[in-house]
Amino acid sequence: MTSNRTPAIRIVTDSAARLSPDWAKTNDVIVLPHHVMLNGQNYREDVDLSEVDLATMATQSRQPFTVRAPGVDEFARAYGMLADKRAEVISIHISSALSETVNNALQAREVYRGRCKIHVIDSRNMALGLNELVKAAAKLAQRGERGEDIVRQLRGLMQHIYGIFISDDMDYLQHSKRLRPAQAVLGAMLEIIPCLAMEDGDLVAVEKVRSPDRAIEKLTEFVAEFDDSAQLAVLQLSPQPNDRTHALIEALRACFPKMKGIAVKSCGAAVGSIIGPHGLGVMIYEGKI
Repeated sequence: MTSNRTPAIRIVTDSAARLSPDWAKTNDVIVLPHHVMLNGQNYREDVDLSEVDLATMATQSRQPFTVRAPGVDEFARAYGMLADKRAEVISIHISSALSETVNNALQAREVYRGRCKIHVIDSRNMALGLNELVKAAAKLAQRGERGEDIVRQLRGLMQHIYGIFISDDMDYLQHSKRLRPAQAVLGAMLEIIPCLAMEDGDLVAVEKVRSPDRAIEKLTEFVAEFDDSAQLAVLQLSPQPNDRTHALIEALRACFPKMKGIAVKSCGAAVGSIIGPHGLGVMIYEGKI
């Protein structure tokens, strides 16, 4: 006898979402780690390498670290396990402009075509943005929403996430191809600080300033366009605030005196490999479900 029971919906994401392990376990969310190549060693983000260790080692290293997406085989194992459980899968990942993660997920999905319904979503986001989208997907699944409806609502929420970063880590900006070599050399000589905005899922250098104070002002001016009902987080590679972080938080509090607290969170390895250990940014989420 064939069962008409609607299959359970399970969420798969990657470590760029910066989810706490406890939350992921409680909500049955599978998180595939990115691979960090640092000082000649290969680490799995949040498995072999903590946020604090990554930030510390990156600060001490003479060379920028590199991040590789979860492999096709890793996705295939996760999808296979869920296919065996007859689950429907919402697989939502860091922007394809920043990583091969989505492409690898699409390749792995082909193995299970016809056996398991897998929705692969390019979030066009990272860090706080991806974090909130995954949490929204889990909440919608728990409400009993259909997979197609969850995907549709997530695509709507993607339009309400914004971000801007500053970085004077020229080696990282050059290594990640946000600056050409000549630009990086000139920027270091002139002590220029590029500003990178989220555009079409990528981090793009849009402006340059000449002092840390002006860089903090640019971040604050960007945030001032939103109201204090938005969710806001300060992002950097290290989860521990530094002097520049404290200066930004003070400026943001002046903009939003009613905001109870401003979180400082790790941007994760994928974004950190672009902005470096001294980069800093703000992301804002206005979405609601």
